[in-house]
Amino acid sequence: MTEEIAQHKSQFSIITPVFNPSREAFEECVKSVLTQTYADWQWCLVDDHSSHGWVQQRLSDLQALDPRIRVHFREVNGGIVAASNDALSLASGEFVALLDHDDALHPEALEKVQEVLLGGTDIDYVYTDEDKVGPDGMFYDRFNKPKWSPERLLAQNYCSHLSVIRKRLVDEVGRFRDGFDGSQDYDLFLRITEKARKIAHIPEVLYHWRAVSGSTAHAQSEKPYAYAAAVRAVNAALERREISATVSMTEPWPYQRVLRSLAYEPKISIIIPTCGTYKTIFGVETCLVINSVESILTRSAYKNFDVLVVIDDSTPPGVWDGLRAIADNRLQLLRYDKPFNFASKCNLGAVMSTGEYLLMLNDDTEITDERWLHTLAGYLEEQDVAMVGPMLLLEDGRIQSAGHANNPSPHNFRTGLSANLPGEFGVLSIARECSGITGACALIRKSVYNEVGGMSPMFPRAFNDVDLGFKILQAGYRIIWTPHTRVYHFETASRPKGVEQEEVELLLERWQSKFNADEYCRLE
Repeated sequence: MTEEIAQHKSQFSIITPVFNPSREAFEECVKSVLTQTYADWQWCLVDDHSSHGWVQQRLSDLQALDPRIRVHFREVNGGIVAASNDALSLASGEFVALLDHDDALHPEALEKVQEVLLGGTDIDYVYTDEDKVGPDGMFYDRFNKPKWSPERLLAQNYCSHLSVIRKRLVDEVGRFRDGFDGSQDYDLFLRITEKARKIAHIPEVLYHWRAVSGSTAHAQSEKPYAYAAAVRAVNAALERREISATVSMTEPWPYQRVLRSLAYEPKISIIIPTCGTYKTIFGVETCLVINSVESILTRSAYKNFDVLVVIDDSTPPGVWDGLRAIADNRLQLLRYDKPFNFASKCNLGAVMSTGEYLLMLNDDTEITDERWLHTLAGYLEEQDVAMVGPMLLLEDGRIQSAGHANNPSPHNFRTGLSANLPGEFGVLSIARECSGITGACALIRKSVYNEVGGMSPMFPRAFNDVDLGFKILQAGYRIIWTPHTRVYHFETASRPKGVEQEEVELLLERWQSKFNADEYCRLE
């Protein structure tokens, strides 16, 4: 039996570089591997010339204990990249699972991964949820990760623990690379996900990340070199993908900000439905649509755009006159003489537009960032991205919307929170995929808008943007929300108040399966 195990090619090779771990933490790590409910594994441990005397003896004992355990002792310290690659050289499994020497696997971790792998022969990469374990042994800081989110991975190594990768692919991309110590796994994941046929996420905590002094689990400031390496890894990924962009760290939070550089300025048609509402903002009685249009015309560095204001016949004459007074050759007024229907007004603007991109914009918005259109349009440089939206701010500077969330029902994510907070696991600080964005400010490819049938007139007041988002996702495109540009949204002034029961019932009829099952937003 022992000989059979030794000769068997395992499903999983667990890869663990070892260097002076805490003895207690390492023993917990050992226990978590030996008690796995799925037994078809090998464990490849490489000691990177530890100075703690007990390490070598313990590793030798483990190798003698179980024929599935393979150990290599390095004669000199080479760093985590060298040790990890040595461990890969010991591995004979079809998949490799990455495990740090002081962390622990859930007892059913490998069994759960195997269940997913049985569902598809083309799955090359599996990642799971994780949490942290403190010195007292208590679990905390559960990270309910989103489904595969490539934009988020550029901003944050969110996949990380537990990662299980087809070994053939690891070898193909060149294993771990020198020059990325501290973010060597991040660099690997970026390269892996560029070539993986299918990526699967298991929404269960199967990995416990130990928070000890000197680890980033304990404090993100512990390894500043790791964040410099992360920026290098992202820059390298963008170069491979032939994406022109600048990468910087967000402050004070250690995430990457990736801002695309446009090869040219595609024409953007900005569509603003209005009924000419006045409201007091910043202490001044203001015609909202005039204020919005003026902010666009005077504060946009992007020049290749036009503005189509879809205006009710009942709008006060002074509003018409005010718009004409600020009009230039980029402003067009479109009469709307039907009962209020926000979706129909947007569709009229889309039909009359000539832009490659459409920007749906409420009349109760105000632009403050002159690079706002550059930032938004940059995400559409990637052809599978169909729609993008900014962080929307209330008059007092708090968040009005950070994208849509559908847990348990459609709503604007994190309304009322400070715009200066990172959010749970950086969710308010990083660009990321989401299930939808508010139609108050949404940039969309005109071709995709037409492909999915635009906004449905069956949602005249509410949920037309929720419905649009689901249609876009159903068509196979990505939707991005970004905090890297911000727009004021004074809210509730663009349309009559209230939601018709018919709209609620129709939304449930079409998309009920999506509610309380938002795979991009699992924080509630």
